[in-house]
Amino acid sequence: MTSDSLKDQAYTITEQDDDRTRGHTHELVIDATPEQVWKAITEARELENWFPMNAETELGMGGSITYMWGEAFRGTCLIEAWSPPHHLRTTWVEPVTGEEGKRRPLRVDWHLEGAGGKTVLRLVHSGFGKGADWDDEYDGTRCGWSFELRSLRHYLEHHAGETRRAFWIQRPVTGEGLSVWNRIVAPDGLIAEGWEPDPTPGSAYRYVLNTGDVLEGTVLVNEPPRVMAGTVTNTDMGLMRFGHEDCGVGPVAHLWLSTWGMEPDRFEALERGWDTALRNVFG
Repeated sequence: MTSDSLKDQAYTITEQDDDRTRGHTHELVIDATPEQVWKAITEARELENWFPMNAETELGMGGSITYMWGEAFRGTCLIEAWSPPHHLRTTWVEPVTGEEGKRRPLRVDWHLEGAGGKTVLRLVHSGFGKGADWDDEYDGTRCGWSFELRSLRHYLEHHAGETRRAFWIQRPVTGEGLSVWNRIVAPDGLIAEGWEPDPTPGSAYRYVLNTGDVLEGTVLVNEPPRVMAGTVTNTDMGLMRFGHEDCGVGPVAHLWLSTWGMEPDRFEALERGWDTALRNVFG
């Protein structure tokens, strides 16, 4: 078993490895009650405020939760354990073909424990095979949860009950992930000014994009070439991320922005500008 703290004392990842499978466990503390966290991870409109673009739910034992990100990705998770507000277990979107050639379902367990008005959330994503043909799914979900669970915490601690507007811009790419990453962060790529190699989670950043837009805030995740993510204090405490993705929707270069309370005209202008910026870099 190994541990990766990601330099965030309130967020830890541990990796499990047994004879046949492996998994990753994420643990974080959220300044909200278990009931509030449970609502955010199960109710469709709440899910849309921090995780997928759209969601559909049939709640209760034997029900399902469907996550949707526009036309790019849609997956339904079947509910296998339902004990509000403490334990939720689902399958994970689609079974993955492992090295033995069979379709084996992955599982996600959400464990919630109250602690002094806060919640300790432990998410366990398990069932991955040990062969190399599982690596993209394993690494992609591990990295994905490291951002998405911070997004959950950010929503509940800063924007609880507010409707989110988000966009996810993607461009198909070729070449190694690191080469794509280097094109994004190069001065003639997406980030015209401010990029410093290997930004440390918890540190401040200020980027000037090639659109002229300025992003500033705190780094949350930095795992090149998959993702760099941070808060955006000058968009009313939004969240942004960018990187190279090859799990489920890839290979693509992508940009993401989550906002709460932003005026529609400003949001739409940012989306158009960022789409043009990524198109200019990757065609």
